[in-house]
Amino acid sequence: MKHGGVRWINGRPEKLRDFSVNLNPIYPDFIEELINEAIKEKVYLYYPDNYEKLRENIAEIYDVDEDYIGVFNGASEVINLLEPRVVPEPNYVEYKRSYIYFAEERENYFIYRLQGNKVIISNPNNPTGAKIDLKEIKKFLEEGKDLVVDESFADISLVDSAKKFVKDYDNLLIVSTFTKSLSIPGLRIGFTIGKRSKELEKNSPPWRINSVAYYVLSNANPKEIKDFFRKSRDLVASLLENFRIREERRRVTVYKSFAPYVLVRFPINVRFINSYLRSKGFLIRDCSNFVGLNEFYGRISLRKDYQELVNEIDEFLSNSSI
Repeated sequence: MKHGGVRWINGRPEKLRDFSVNLNPIYPDFIEELINEAIKEKVYLYYPDNYEKLRENIAEIYDVDEDYIGVFNGASEVINLLEPRVVPEPNYVEYKRSYIYFAEERENYFIYRLQGNKVIISNPNNPTGAKIDLKEIKKFLEEGKDLVVDESFADISLVDSAKKFVKDYDNLLIVSTFTKSLSIPGLRIGFTIGKRSKELEKNSPPWRINSVAYYVLSNANPKEIKDFFRKSRDLVASLLENFRIREERRRVTVYKSFAPYVLVRFPINVRFINSYLRSKGFLIRDCSNFVGLNEFYGRISLRKDYQELVNEIDEFLSNSSI
């Protein structure tokens, strides 16, 4: 599988506790209420309009000018519209690469620096959980270089957004999504913040966001969403602080993360670990298809019930001849 996520079998998702996809560890009840309301109102019988109310809500959530907002069918649609760029690795697999270079890997963390003239980065980084300092981003922009920052996880991570630079720098585009922050991967709502947003929208199809997704995010209260994000970041901070896998004598490395997931290097092929975990009802992300990583790297989403997963991993490693 290219990405994380459970398999669909006979049109239905597999019943596993899925730690391979990175979603908010808190599910927003107010979003589920709006989904149910949308179905009750049968909004799927109608075409969505020009998404003006959705842009207005996004602008209020992020405290930016509405003219800087573009809306899309998930962050993936935006990424596919972008030209190939320089990518520091490891990074999100869907970026179009014109050239790559590698982040500096220390004992248990990665350092990402900006190189090249047209770059795309994720902040926090997917899959390592590392962050890039806003001072480095500002310096890069001041040099007139072109930067896309994918902040798909920023709302629920311990990083600072580059959105404050959008007004002053035409060479900055921020890509984000509500998929992760609101735990709604099936609804597909992505957006951009930047002066290129309208240009990108012109290259997108009409009705790219379905009526149910549009209804939900157009009727959600921006203040409630901002409060929910603050609560989510507090929980993520706590989960990161307490996350442990028994590392003694087992050659396990847990990388420092600022995101709602952690990268782990195991002494055993993750495919074998996942085979065991599936028998126990769990799944983690095999990171072997990320450039710069291999079959010994796995990514674990920080769900609130992660300790049960960690206990199973500890049990498996304890009984393995490593």
